[in-house]
Amino acid sequence: MGAVALGLIFVFILAAGGLRSVEVGCQNTQKFHLKNMWLCAVVSYAVALAGFSIFLVISTVVSHSPWPTWADVERMPWWAPFGGLIGGVAVLGMITVARYVGVATFNAVVIVAEMLVALVMDDLGAMGFAERHATPPRLLAAALITVAVYLMASDSQEAAPRPPAFVPGGEAAR
Repeated sequence: MGAVALGLIFVFILAAGGLRSVEVGCQNTQKFHLKNMWLCAVVSYAVALAGFSIFLVISTVVSHSPWPTWADVERMPWWAPFGGLIGGVAVLGMITVARYVGVATFNAVVIVAEMLVALVMDDLGAMGFAERHATPPRLLAAALITVAVYLMASDSQEAAPRPPAFVPGGEAAR
């Protein structure tokens, strides 16, 4: 893989990571108005399903993306389709607890949890990933990030949640 392609991959990862903070804001605003965390989660996933369905249709028409054969589906591990449901745990966290600690602390703690589990998965080569052993530099990086998150979380005083002050586009909330 060339340097440009790798650079674009990291730009995409940075954009996706930044959007996670925006997602926390969307989820908390939606929860404020819908008042029910389960309804909020269902609405979030319904919107995601609709959006990705549109992308699937466009991808199929424009780039003729391949479809799996029945044999492909039969060879898929039983646990593979549960990624969205597992991701729903993060959504429930956004909906229920992020407002108490703030977006930065919530995401920082999520990042540490993701990183520690990912280190173990990489080390074991779990779930189809190539083995990338937990070397001393990787463990030191994880420790430094964990210390940084501890500092972030220790400075996160609980504040009373308030109604959203604005909506995207700059309009004042009604």
